[in-house]
Amino acid sequence: MLGIQDALDQIFTYVKGVWIKKRYIIVSTWLICPIGWAYVASLPDTYDSSARLFVDTSSLLRPLLRGLAVYNNASDQVSLVAQTLLSRPNLEKIAREADLDITVTTQAEMDELIEGMRKDIKIGSTRERNIYTIRYTSDTPELSQKIVQITLNEFVESSLGKNRQSGDSAEEFINRQIEEYEQRLEEAEQRLADFKVSRIDRAPGSSTDYYSQLQRQISQLEATELRLLELNSKLTAARAQLSGESPIFGLVSPDSRGGASTTISTQYDGRIEALENRLGELLIQYTENHPDVINTQNLLATLYEQKDEQIKKMGTVAQETGNYNVYGNVNQNPVYQELKLAVAEYEGQVAELQVRAKENREKIAELERIVDLVPQIEAEAQGLNRDYQITRDKYLELISRREQAELSRKAEATSDDVQFRVIDPPTLPTKPSGPQRIMMYTGILILGFGAGLGIAFLVSQIKPVVLSPSQLVGAFGIPVLGKVSHINAAEIAKVERRRMLVFTASSLSILVLFIGLIYADIAFGRLPIHLLENLI
Repeated sequence: MLGIQDALDQIFTYVKGVWIKKRYIIVSTWLICPIGWAYVASLPDTYDSSARLFVDTSSLLRPLLRGLAVYNNASDQVSLVAQTLLSRPNLEKIAREADLDITVTTQAEMDELIEGMRKDIKIGSTRERNIYTIRYTSDTPELSQKIVQITLNEFVESSLGKNRQSGDSAEEFINRQIEEYEQRLEEAEQRLADFKVSRIDRAPGSSTDYYSQLQRQISQLEATELRLLELNSKLTAARAQLSGESPIFGLVSPDSRGGASTTISTQYDGRIEALENRLGELLIQYTENHPDVINTQNLLATLYEQKDEQIKKMGTVAQETGNYNVYGNVNQNPVYQELKLAVAEYEGQVAELQVRAKENREKIAELERIVDLVPQIEAEAQGLNRDYQITRDKYLELISRREQAELSRKAEATSDDVQFRVIDPPTLPTKPSGPQRIMMYTGILILGFGAGLGIAFLVSQIKPVVLSPSQLVGAFGIPVLGKVSHINAAEIAKVERRRMLVFTASSLSILVLFIGLIYADIAFGRLPIHLLENLI
């Protein structure tokens, strides 16, 4: 590690090495500084115009209409307009209004103009206070002021137009959605009505739905079967009683051959009476074994059989038809007639109930066959009702939103929701704002001397010169016992003084030239062009 003295010696060695190579500083300063200063002096003046705008987004109606009207965030909208103000359509519009488009003839030149305007127009903002700054730099003060004024107007118009366009677009969108949902609501109502018409007997929730019908049919069938059992029992009892009664009195009297008289007249009565009288006469004359007596008895028995058979047939006809006129003037049995009427009534009721029971069974079988369709029908009904309800709710909500949008639009039209106040209007600049020649002159001066020092140091390290004994000891590690002076030391000192004078004169000339440029810039704003031409 080097000590302080060694470090100082090393620094002095570097300084001496650079001093020996000081000619590079002279060359560097005269190559860099005059050329750089001439370029800076030839730069045209630029004029900067700016304007400040305050955007007031507060509104007295906002607190009053909170919950009734919908407001957009005005600050965000204005900020968005500021961010999109330098878009190509807006820049083309600004260029046309400023008559900059007449200076270009090709699309490439137009693109270059638009890109230059995008770089030169500066828009700044302070979000806390809603203050926007518009700045533009141009070669002429009139153009700078004109561009700032046009940009300011475009910013205000775009912000107001954006609010109106946003409100109109929202209202138009809501109206389209209302028409769409109105059509969907009508379609949903029509589907629901068609479903109720086609499935009215099975629609869930109605008074005649499937389950009620099934339970009612089962109850009716049970009641019908119970009543049918009662009537069958009564019919059986009535038929039993009817079979023990005769339809007329004497109809079931003993056989006419037994000697009992009957009031029923037949076609055999006259012949039977004649044969009975003939048999009586023959029995007076002959015995019972006489052939005539036997023939007469046989003939009489045959007639009795035919008479009984005719009476039975008449009874059967009377029972089937209920007409007993075939018996002549006979006394009818009232008990038989009542039982006959009761049996007929029971039979009619039984037949009616059987038909009703059959219809109930068929209805129950039909309802049971469609039992798998009931969940599907219920699901379909629920889906239709759900779609209808959702569409109806959305439709009513859109109607409410349209009213809010209409109220908001009227509120924005009534009150200035966004107010623009120009704090600093764009002014016509009287002095150029750039370029900063003094800073550039100073920078070029520093660059010229700095480059010369760097080159001198680099050359001194590439081609070092021994300046002290300690440098030999450090470089070769050999102790120095003594030193011998140059025999032409006076001549060398003279040359060194001459070099010193040249360096000093060169440096002073550069400094004088630098001071002159600074004075010209302060006094005239820039170096007079005729002086620059003479200098060049």
